[in-house]
Amino acid sequence: MSPQLAERKAPTMSLDQKLPPITLDRAYDRVDAYGRLFGWPVRWRGPQPFLALENGLCAVTMPKLSAGPPLARLDLIGCAGPAMMLQTQRGPRVAVLAEIDGLVPLRDDLPRDVEVLAWGTLLPLPAGPRRSDITSEWITAPDPHRRWLPGLDAVLSGIADADR
Repeated sequence: MSPQLAERKAPTMSLDQKLPPITLDRAYDRVDAYGRLFGWPVRWRGPQPFLALENGLCAVTMPKLSAGPPLARLDLIGCAGPAMMLQTQRGPRVAVLAEIDGLVPLRDDLPRDVEVLAWGTLLPLPAGPRRSDITSEWITAPDPHRRWLPGLDAVLSGIADADR
């Protein structure tokens, strides 16, 4: 691509580009945007913001070390939703946000090391790069131009297909 065409190409906007840089004073405003832009329920526990998994919102989690192929597969089939890396007691895990579009499968029916979190579970939200107590970070940040979430069935199918 020529430099002239590269300059004319419209930049893509991400949530990070649309919102001002994080300062401790603006952390609340930044996280509050998740609720305003995406309609997500955000709860604060002291200085830490959390995403409340309720009203059909869920997260499919898997170990970070094995998340590469499933995330690539979800992107390939058009079902890549926002995904974050979480520090847990069992080590780093990736959580892909999804919409419950049917029944949540039983634990025994899920692929090995995959869990579905829902019904009031609180996920720590990334609040900014300057925090010393970061427990989560976006792998695929939410996009204000693509506010829908993939269906749970599609995410689980994409993960199962990547394991084959």
